[in-house]
Amino acid sequence: SLQCSAAERLDARPRTEAAPTRSYSRRTMQDLVNSGLKSTVAQAQASARAQNSMDPVKLIASDGSEIILDRRAAMVSGTIKSMLSGPGQFTESQQGEVKFPEINAKILEKTVQYFYYKLRHTNHVGPLPEFKIEPEAALELLMAANFLDT
Repeated sequence: SLQCSAAERLDARPRTEAAPTRSYSRRTMQDLVNSGLKSTVAQAQASARAQNSMDPVKLIASDGSEIILDRRAAMVSGTIKSMLSGPGQFTESQQGEVKFPEINAKILEKTVQYFYYKLRHTNHVGPLPEFKIEPEAALELLMAANFLDT
């Protein structure tokens, strides 16, 4: 048979020139920063920090009380996630802390408990254990959950 594949035709061509070689220079982080890629580098660093689950996050309630939690748990909140890893240079992403002047300590603590509950039971099969909410805190929790996008 006189038929051959394209790969066989390419292999059958006479080779007259060597393939051009490319040289790549290594660039340091400082070169990248100096070349105008500072925001891209900062975004990549924030994204890497966001994916590091051992990196703690500090949430600060309206009364100044602080709750330190695992970054994976904090990322349950869409609002916190965008503050810590979204585009731009939020102060929160650089410092790893988020202030909530509208949320009191009791409500913030309950929302953090929910973050861990959600993280633990995301792929749970079967009936979920109850997440108890005190009736007197329900409205404030609903408003906080809405704001935090959980």
